[in-house]
Amino acid sequence: MKIVEPCEAMLSNYEVLAHIQDVKQRYRDQVAEQGPAAAMKPGNLETVMKEIIDYLSTTAATAQTPEATAKLVEELAKSPLQFEKIEVLMMLNHLPKNETELDVLIEELESRLSEEQITGILNTIRSATRSKADRDTLED
Repeated sequence: MKIVEPCEAMLSNYEVLAHIQDVKQRYRDQVAEQGPAAAMKPGNLETVMKEIIDYLSTTAATAQTPEATAKLVEELAKSPLQFEKIEVLMMLNHLPKNETELDVLIEELESRLSEEQITGILNTIRSATRSKADRDTLED
């Protein structure tokens, strides 16, 4: 196997989970329409897909939506704090809830950001990823 274009794009855990679930559903649909012989796949593919779904189901990826993901990436990208792409991706994948978790994800956090900026980032993450039920409760 040869890697033609390494690291063409980075994917979040949410995007990987959505893709794997889509692939799995396409195989199911193909079996339903054309029978099991038409949906042949490598023997270990099912195992790999199951293990990926099992793992990602324990992460923040299950709580994300396409809208929330896009909103968070947009908010972090337009921030004057100039995050590296990998820092944005890690924040998206882990959804830090406090300064300690954020410190692990952002290199030299305390020297790069003030306490107010750190609080602002955490608030941005909270508001962008808040569930629809939470938003409805706040509006009432």
